[in-house]
Amino acid sequence: MDFMKYNIDFEIFGSIIILIIIIFFKLKFDRQTESEKSFMRLAYIILIAQFTDMASAVTISIGGPKLALFNLLFDTVFFIVEVYMALFFIDYILISAYGKPVRKSRIILVFYGFIHTILLIFNLFFGFYFRFDFATGDYIHETWYYILYAIPGILAVAALIIILRLRRKFSSKQWISVSSFILFAVIGLILQGTLIPNIYLSFGLVTIAFLMIVFSLETPDYRKLMKTMQELEEAKRDAEEARSEAERANRVKSDFLANMSHEIRTPINSILGFDEVILRESKDKDITQYASNIKFSGKTLLTLINDILDFSKIESGNMEIIPVEYDLKNMITDQILMVANRASDKAIELKCEVDERLPRVLRGDDVRIRQIVTNLLSNAIKYTEKGEVVLTVRLEEAGNPAGIMISVKDTGIGIREEDQKALFGAFRRIDEKKNRNIEGTGLGLAICVSLLEKMNSELCLDSEYGKGSDFYFTLKQEVVDETPVGRFSIAEEENSRTVEITHDDFTAPGKRVLVVDDVKMNLSVFRQLLKKSGMIIETADSGGQALEMIRSSNYDIVFMDHLMPEMDGIETLKKGREEGIIDTDKVPVIALTANAISGARDMYTSVGFTDYLTKPIEISHLISMLVKYLFKEDHPYPCL
Repeated sequence: MDFMKYNIDFEIFGSIIILIIIIFFKLKFDRQTESEKSFMRLAYIILIAQFTDMASAVTISIGGPKLALFNLLFDTVFFIVEVYMALFFIDYILISAYGKPVRKSRIILVFYGFIHTILLIFNLFFGFYFRFDFATGDYIHETWYYILYAIPGILAVAALIIILRLRRKFSSKQWISVSSFILFAVIGLILQGTLIPNIYLSFGLVTIAFLMIVFSLETPDYRKLMKTMQELEEAKRDAEEARSEAERANRVKSDFLANMSHEIRTPINSILGFDEVILRESKDKDITQYASNIKFSGKTLLTLINDILDFSKIESGNMEIIPVEYDLKNMITDQILMVANRASDKAIELKCEVDERLPRVLRGDDVRIRQIVTNLLSNAIKYTEKGEVVLTVRLEEAGNPAGIMISVKDTGIGIREEDQKALFGAFRRIDEKKNRNIEGTGLGLAICVSLLEKMNSELCLDSEYGKGSDFYFTLKQEVVDETPVGRFSIAEEENSRTVEITHDDFTAPGKRVLVVDDVKMNLSVFRQLLKKSGMIIETADSGGQALEMIRSSNYDIVFMDHLMPEMDGIETLKKGREEGIIDTDKVPVIALTANAISGARDMYTSVGFTDYLTKPIEISHLISMLVKYLFKEDHPYPCL
């Protein structure tokens, strides 16, 4: 072609090679991964750039006003495509390195390309890069023309920086290939723009570099790797979405159960409170028997609610183990006395075997340990019709921490070997036809297992069907006081617990008490329980009202509910202390709570409360609290 002013042989060669690559990959492979799609976009944009560059060369060579407009359009498209080729190459590098698009980088690249495109469209009308003199057909380079070559150069430097930063993600062969693409493109632009302006060399070199990429990055093994990486990324994203949805569902369920348990507990607390008043005041044996049945059923219902709430907390991962100091002997005594009446009612002998070497004071989550032992003792009594239930506490391993083994053994129905594995699952009960009259949710043992796992222990079982079962576990507990517990006797411990002040004996004439609770029935229960004490009982149904009353009156002790609307107990206490109207060193403020969690006393004292009292209120606990804080050592209670 003698009329040609420019040699486009290299670009013809390059476009043929690129076209063959596109056809081959299109027919041979199904481009599915992001890396494969990005590779094909790069191939298409190189081919378009070569075609427009060659078309521009042809129209310039022919010349004349008739082709001037076409030449102007070809050049505009070429310079747009040239920048997008650099942008697509950067996108391809990032996807090849990470196996997925980098969203932030894509946004920047698209914005960069958009601005460049807008400027070149403006150039069609204003000619600040290049233009044609339509009268003469001359192609004129304006002052800003060489910026069109500088822009791809800037992008090439950016791509090189990215490649250097990501070099660890490529093999040496792959790294050389992607680096060569930039190097060859830059060399071609320099040679074509300076030494050999009449030879279109740059895209021939780009084609060679693109072939290197084909043979290093677009091999079957690499494509398989990219596909696997994308599948893993999608699986990870799906798993993350599923986890987020599960967490949201768990939060909703936990919040619902927490709110429902609080709503259910509120009337139960009032029922048990008024029932306590009946038991205290009634002299009729039938009435007191009915009231005792109500008390037992109410506490059973509270236990079921607590089990469901605890299981929900364990499922959602919100159950915490909070170590505190506790007296081991007192804890054992509490557990025995708690179930003694139930064992007596069934004529079951309740025994307790305690190792005299056990240290007296330990550090651990005593509330959760009590919960586990109570569950095991209750189950043992429930499933034993005759014989005995034995609680054994033994020093398994001396030292600090000490290994404490706790066992609950019974002579009950026992458990078949095939049922033992499924026994610790949630909502599972064995021999349901045989034991259908025995109450329970089937959550107790599942909760015990989960709590012990959190304390790095496990629940073990030895059982023989028809003869009995032995549930046992070992806990590592920090020793606070090595003093041995010594000889343990249920009868002696029970006698030592004899209340020195009976419910009816307690009086504190003239002592002023403020009770704060948003549930009016709870206030009424409190007032009824203490109506024979001679104390002046005043009540408030909100934190704001309580503060007003404290400002205008002096009280000897304040009982304040934790959970109240608008201003809860902690906020009320904080505001009162800030105003200087509450001084817990002079006037004790006792928190009232329905949640007896481990470490509750430390939690409430840390925010300023003097102590805490659990609901439903036990009259013996209430009187002990009043005696403890109303009568100091210099003015003790008269009976003490």
